[in-house]
Amino acid sequence: MGYIKKNDSLMKIVIIILFGILFNNCEKNKSEIIVQNTSISKKNMQTINFDIEKYESNIKKNPLYEGFQKDENTYVKQYHIIKDGYVEDGYSKNIIEHYVEEFIGKDRYKTKFTFNKNGNLESKKKYFGNNLEIGKWEYFKNGVLSKTENKDENFSFGLDDVLKFGKKNNIDFQKTGEISRQFSKEFNKYIWELTWNTEKLKADGKTYIFRKVILSGLTGEKLYDKEYDLNPLRR
Repeated sequence: MGYIKKNDSLMKIVIIILFGILFNNCEKNKSEIIVQNTSISKKNMQTINFDIEKYESNIKKNPLYEGFQKDENTYVKQYHIIKDGYVEDGYSKNIIEHYVEEFIGKDRYKTKFTFNKNGNLESKKKYFGNNLEIGKWEYFKNGVLSKTENKDENFSFGLDDVLKFGKKNNIDFQKTGEISRQFSKEFNKYIWELTWNTEKLKADGKTYIFRKVILSGLTGEKLYDKEYDLNPLRR
């Protein structure tokens, strides 16, 4: 009887040791998978290239080529920038400085990729509306992330908050209106400046009433709010 109990205890110890080894191996494999996936993600971003051959083929077919519709919500604009001091008379690869690809969404968000003359990624930049600089901008050198810029710095009251403010005031900035932001000497703080057409007309039936609002970039506090007239036919 005592012999059987001793073996039972020994067997329990062996099982515990084996379970510990198995658990450690699982955790190690899990960590390796996470690291591997992270590396793949970074690699994919750093090895994005511009398809020069396809771009040249599109230009050859249509000299006015500007891009393509990726899906119902996104248009991809493609173009090139020539070197300073040159005048372009038709496409010539010898004078190309940069290739550019812009993913433009119906929601007014835009991501802009800039590539060097060999099609290698140099930068990734984000915008909203009419070129409002937003988010984290990334710069690459020889396929490696070399620098980042946080365009949302100094604006605790962010773009999402501004869009919510707009909807509360019956304006959808993802469809119309203007948004800008900067440091204001007048208010001595970082501000958002919002303008939009209220769609209301004055008695003359021609003059629209616009609205301009200035918000604190830190708290969202309303610093200025005024309506003004604008006749689109007036010069």
